[in-house]
Amino acid sequence: MLLVFWWIADEIVLEKETRFDAFIFQKLSFFTSPFTTRLMIFFTFFGSSMFLRPTYTLLTAYFLFFKKNIGMSLKIAVIGISTSVVLNFVKDIFKRSRPIDPLIPNVGGFSFPSGHSFSAFTFAGLIIYILWQSNVKKGWKYLWSILLILFAACIAFSRVYLRVHYPSDIIAGFCLSILWLSLSLWVLSKITARFNI
Repeated sequence: MLLVFWWIADEIVLEKETRFDAFIFQKLSFFTSPFTTRLMIFFTFFGSSMFLRPTYTLLTAYFLFFKKNIGMSLKIAVIGISTSVVLNFVKDIFKRSRPIDPLIPNVGGFSFPSGHSFSAFTFAGLIIYILWQSNVKKGWKYLWSILLILFAACIAFSRVYLRVHYPSDIIAGFCLSILWLSLSLWVLSKITARFNI
């Protein structure tokens, strides 16, 4: 994941290589329609801070007050907060401008990596982690894991369709989410085990 992220950052973003992104945009232009645009706007909402911030807050409160699981609530809260910090830090390093012809108005900020892709896959990965810590039957775990990954992929794809991100931004966001979530859960698991929480 680190090598893929760095390759995209170096070869596509820093070197301004546009052939891959232009090719994907060209293929997607054949599928643009008012209905598909409305559908993509629906999906893209679930990768926004308007959805994720309250969801992280509710999950943290659920595990803290109802499940009495301080360790899990700590993991959720830290990952929820750190995701925004890491994303803004990385975006500010590369300062890549967004595509010039988006299908939705008033989209600000830098383009690389995709915040929706990074946030959606991080959140989906966290829910999958929580799911596999539960007593749910293994078949349901596999099914829900696949559905969560597909849903996160729909959110990420919506950003390319709406032309507010380049395809390379989406792939980089996915890679960064795997890296950050894996590192965060590893560190937080060590901390909760060390202090028995």
